[in-house]
Amino acid sequence: MRLAIIASLVAILSGCAGSTASTAQVGHPPVQTAAEWSSSQQVKLQQLLHGTPYALSEVSGGWLIRIAEKDTFNPHRPELLLPAALGSIGQITRHLAQDPDVAVMVVGVATGQYKLKSKEQVSIERAQSVASIFRLNRVPGHRLKTLGVSQGAHIDTHLGVALLVVPEQDLHRRAAEGHTQVVAMLNRD
Repeated sequence: MRLAIIASLVAILSGCAGSTASTAQVGHPPVQTAAEWSSSQQVKLQQLLHGTPYALSEVSGGWLIRIAEKDTFNPHRPELLLPAALGSIGQITRHLAQDPDVAVMVVGVATGQYKLKSKEQVSIERAQSVASIFRLNRVPGHRLKTLGVSQGAHIDTHLGVALLVVPEQDLHRRAAEGHTQVVAMLNRD
């Protein structure tokens, strides 16, 4: 009798252990290659940006969403977003917040002349304005970086902010590469 009970317990425990291992394997999505990640993000981002004035372009290892200064930032307070732009930018941030494999570098751009603030200050504040929408949509800090850009001979002068969308593990490397690498991505097409 004892042997039958012990054999039953062993069978139950081994069955549980087997099912735990198989569900653990099923629970983890397969790791994507860089090309697969880029391709799937292209489709998602194109659908997301359809009907907006924002432009999507591929950069090395990621995607860049270009958002023009006009109709996005207040001409009298150039660091503040216009209410009309909040809907589209909010939609982008909600989508990117839901994708745990995505990280974003928000790059504020200021190349014009501003009455009360320097270009450097406006560019940083623009990045912070858009990043605050990401934070409202609960994008964690390890998936979000900001950078202000105001210098560069070939930067698109119509640009107000750019969103660099990269795999999460790539964001910190990009931030460490610094200002020069980002400025190169913002060149006029």
